[in-house]
This record gives sequence, C-alpha cells and structure tokens, in this order.
Amino acid sequence: MHRLALCFLALLLAACGDPLPEHLAPEDDLTDASWALLDQDSSAVAFPADLAGRPVVLTAVYTHCPDVCLMTMANMNNIRKALGPDTSRVRFATVTFDPSRDTPAALNAYARSWNTGPDWKLLTGSEAEIASLMERIGVRYEISRRDTLASGEATYSISHTDKALLLDARGRVVETYGGSAALPEMVAEDARALLAAGA
Repeated sequence: MHRLALCFLALLLAACGDPLPEHLAPEDDLTDASWALLDQDSSAVAFPADLAGRPVVLTAVYTHCPDVCLMTMANMNNIRKALGPDTSRVRFATVTFDPSRDTPAALNAYARSWNTGPDWKLLTGSEAEIASLMERIGVRYEISRRDTLASGEATYSISHTDKALLLDARGRVVETYGGSAALPEMVAEDARALLAAGA
C-alpha cells in the first residue's frame, strides 16, 4: 500500500511539470468568452477554444499595412526560428482588424507570402466580432487616412497598437510584448517555460 502511494505521488509530481515563472502568472482568462472567426482557409474557428491545448503567440495586423505589421510578421517568424524544435508545440495566431478587406482569401495570400505553415492561423471575422476581440486584448485601431488611388479606388490606412500576447494552453493571457519589437529569444523562453510547466 505504501509503495502504491509513493508511485501515485511520483506520477502526480511528474504531471505538475516545472514551476511557472512569476511573470507568467495569468493576466486575463479569455475562455470566459468566444469569438466566431474564419481562418485563411475559410474554416470556422471558435477563438480561443479551438486553439487550446498548446501555448499561443497572438498578434493583430492588417494586410494593407505598409510598415509596422510587416515588422510584426517578420518578428513572429524570428520567434518561430528561436523556438527551434519546439516550434511545432506552439501555435501562432494573427487576427486582422480590417475584416472588410482582409477576407479569408486575402489572408491566404498573405499567409503564403510569409510562409506561415499549418500551425499559424490568420483570422478574420465580422466587424462586430473583431471589434469585440480587439477591445478585449487591448488593441486599439482607427482609420487615420483615406486616399484615392490612380485607378479611382478608395483606400485607407489604419493607426493601431503594436502588440503581441502569449496565451497558455488554456487560453489565458500570461504576457504581452511589442509585436514588432519583442525579443524573439525572450518570447521563445517564455513559451518554453509554459511547455515545461504543462501550462
């Protein structure tokens, strides 16, 4: 009986994993809500539930962005490289805040241009769903300039927050970073800490 109890305790301790660093304590549990989105393949995604089970690096961009979003996307690729063999154990998700232009087809082309791979979801949705999600994760955005192209097509630019978030496997925000400026090694280290803790 004593041996059985010791075996159970050993299994319990193994399941607990490494202790989570203090700075990765959950800040906001997104699982108390659900957002109906579409990915770049037009598949329905209930966020964050459908991404649960692995840590998630979450960003927000729009595909017509001429500067910061490009740096954010490049930085996410750098984070993937910094993760090395652990890349497949971490999900990446990028949500547009320009759903009227960023359709699934537009996101699919964008995904291919960034070579995102199967573990990186590019997400869009209705104006209402996107506005609700952006408000929840603290990303502010507004049309800052309207122009007319030589073709006569109306276009616009969006001012927005530059932000990345790290979610644990349950969908809780545990850390935030500058999307374009986050140090890839730091984000990778935080993601590995979640993996080691089983969080």
